[in-house]
Amino acid sequence: MKPFTTIKDQDRKLDIMDHVNQDHHKELLIIAQTYGKNNAIHGALIADIYEEGILLHTQAPSSPSQQELFIQFELKGDLEEQILYLAYNSFAKQKIEFSNNAKQFFEVIEKAQISPNITRLTIKSQTAFPAYYAGYAYGFILKVLEKAPVVPQSTATQSGIVKNLFDRGFLWLMKHLSAQKRQKLLENMNKDIRLYTLRQAFDLDPDAQDLHYGYVDVFTHGSSPGSQWVQQLSKGTLISSRTETDDKHDHLHTGQAVLIADETAFPALAGILDFWKNPIPPIVILLCADAVDYAYFATYRFPEKTDIRKITVAVEQQGQKTIELLSTFTHLDQVWGALENNAAKQVRHYFRNERKLTGKNNHIKGYWRLEKKH
Repeated sequence: MKPFTTIKDQDRKLDIMDHVNQDHHKELLIIAQTYGKNNAIHGALIADIYEEGILLHTQAPSSPSQQELFIQFELKGDLEEQILYLAYNSFAKQKIEFSNNAKQFFEVIEKAQISPNITRLTIKSQTAFPAYYAGYAYGFILKVLEKAPVVPQSTATQSGIVKNLFDRGFLWLMKHLSAQKRQKLLENMNKDIRLYTLRQAFDLDPDAQDLHYGYVDVFTHGSSPGSQWVQQLSKGTLISSRTETDDKHDHLHTGQAVLIADETAFPALAGILDFWKNPIPPIVILLCADAVDYAYFATYRFPEKTDIRKITVAVEQQGQKTIELLSTFTHLDQVWGALENNAAKQVRHYFRNERKLTGKNNHIKGYWRLEKKH
């Protein structure tokens, strides 16, 4: 393979590699199949990223060993935009809905305040919720519906034509807009979407095999779009989601694990601990800007002998304070975390560079950005 230009910001590169390899298996596989011109490829991982493109290691039945596949970038811009374009282009070529873009509808059954800043929505789904709900999230559209629409069967063909035209138009725009305008386009497409975690799935009938009821706990405060949306909701309100995604945390099943969560991630943390099966008790670090929201866990039963630590500081200080606490532990094998984006980046880099935890063992997400309403 001819030499390519190394990316200077290695932490930035590794952040993207870890994120895509951990959370976007489907998208990566479609990219490999499309650009590798082989739909039999059944495994793909990003091995490296260069200024010119990405290097994949792929697996196919025709070869007993991994193969290298280099894919040239087609845009000039941010690394994430480059990979997003490759994914969108691949999905469009194979006529597959991008990012599990399946709309679902829900009815609000009840709304309750379970801490001063956390609201619980009890919702009923038209389709069954996953039985393993730990960290599962829906991209809710911040709107209230009059009635859940039923799409007539006769419009399916016309809808497909429109979708195909949109895909081609979007790809053209992505390729020809400046990086700044491209980023604005992506932000506008997702400005009314917020990912909220399914805290728990259940059914009113204890003998039911499918679970059609769920809790969605939303951290609400101030005048953020999500908070304003929740205020509009009441019993009987219909809402919808555009995307859904699961959470990858199999690495927590062995070794000494530490889990870190701010208020936005309390539901995901609780869901993961609901299914805890690691014989070694976890270390749990809870982050709050206001101590009143620890009430969320007032009646929660943590796994036996869980080591619970609390950090109550302003969001801007949470990353550094978390690192200071983590440095007091001599041995940590696995980490899962979800917190503000800049704090998450600090903690992720600490584990990678100081404690040498890499790849899936260092799974820390930025759930929101301080400079934006969430």
